[in-house]
Amino acid sequence: MSFEKLVRIPEDRVGVLIGKSGKTKSKIEETCSVKLDINSDNGEVEVSGNASDEKFQIFKALEIVTAIGRGFSPEKAMRLLKGENTLHVINLREFGGKSPEQRRRQVLPILNL
Repeated sequence: MSFEKLVRIPEDRVGVLIGKSGKTKSKIEETCSVKLDINSDNGEVEVSGNASDEKFQIFKALEIVTAIGRGFSPEKAMRLLKGENTLHVINLREFGGKSPEQRRRQVLPILNL
């Protein structure tokens, strides 16, 4: 069974996802047994693979691409493959309102852990 998922990342993060000479992209593809089709014009990344082979690796590849798109370095994003690590994206507006100052006050204690 084939699996395909489209993920959008900021255009300025596409270079980080591809890596020098395509090393980061190749590492993700080899490690997770997926194919990454990256459109550098609009930041669309199609992650495809065979769902019958290592199902969780496909989802880990999606998390790695999302993490890199959100600003993580490739090295830190690849840590998602170890153990039961997972990525959770939290919308701070739900907790801190629309004020940037209010959100900043809530984030600073988290960053100091």
